[in-house]
Amino acid sequence: MIEQHFSKQGIRGPPYQFLLGNAMEIGSLMINASSMAFPPFSHNILPRVLSFYHHWKKIYGATFLVWFGSTGRLTVADPELIREIFCSKSELYEKIQAHRLIKQLLIPAVSSSVMEMSENWLPELSKSVEVEIEVSKWYQALTGKIVTRTTFGSSYKEGTAIFKLQAQQTVLASQALQRVFIPGYRFLPTKRNMKSWKLEKKIKESLVEVIQSRRANWEDEMLENGPRDLLGLMIRASIKEEKESYSPASSPITVHDIVEECKSFLFAGEQTTSNLLTWTTILLAMHPQWQVMARDEVLEVCGSRDPPTQDNVSKLKLVSS
Repeated sequence: MIEQHFSKQGIRGPPYQFLLGNAMEIGSLMINASSMAFPPFSHNILPRVLSFYHHWKKIYGATFLVWFGSTGRLTVADPELIREIFCSKSELYEKIQAHRLIKQLLIPAVSSSVMEMSENWLPELSKSVEVEIEVSKWYQALTGKIVTRTTFGSSYKEGTAIFKLQAQQTVLASQALQRVFIPGYRFLPTKRNMKSWKLEKKIKESLVEVIQSRRANWEDEMLENGPRDLLGLMIRASIKEEKESYSPASSPITVHDIVEECKSFLFAGEQTTSNLLTWTTILLAMHPQWQVMARDEVLEVCGSRDPPTQDNVSKLKLVSS
């Protein structure tokens, strides 16, 4: 029915296979793409990172329907459609908005972490005019620190240990995505699955321990101007709902809900951001004229001494584009 619905609009795609969807083909295309050498400093990354899209675009066009298991996804690359989704008709598409307090937390956490990283670079940069720095490793550590600070705040030490466990889980998940999807395989007691299960159990137990500790000391935290991190905001919301909820049918925020939110935040904020920063740095190195323009804009808007504020960031037109 979904295929027929889009077919009437002229949108086609690889045919759906029972239960598997297009998973077998996607897995095969990804394996083949990973086995090929990648040209150095090339912008043509689509065949490598989205091999299935590169392959089917040539057959079905820029917009087509693809199946991840039994879930259909509409791939969109037309600039006009993308503009409609994000700009002209964005209100028709559901988006999760960050809590206003979360937005206030992000800039200080980012600024302080980036300043710490920059200070660690200075000794190396002062030794020579030309210094090689493996930025990907630094960016991974940077994003990990920012995500952990933003999520756990006062429980930063415990959060760092949980983040490292989550990073191991992310590696296993990435390895699983690069293999052909087999229904029910994730339930088999393979070596990788058993390691993943143990990590999952440890992550949940650690998060529950941190949450219960914060709840036990909640009155002291509230005396210090309230929560200043994501975990604290969620705990405050759950306690407020518990106090105000009188209906047996209501569903207050549970410890399990908070655990899952923390896991999602840690997972979403780790590799994606560090990879984006690494690729951005490569592009700036390839085009030093853009480095100059971006640096001039930052100095003009933010000044040469003070770290950027939330108001500054909104005024950085060149950097934002």
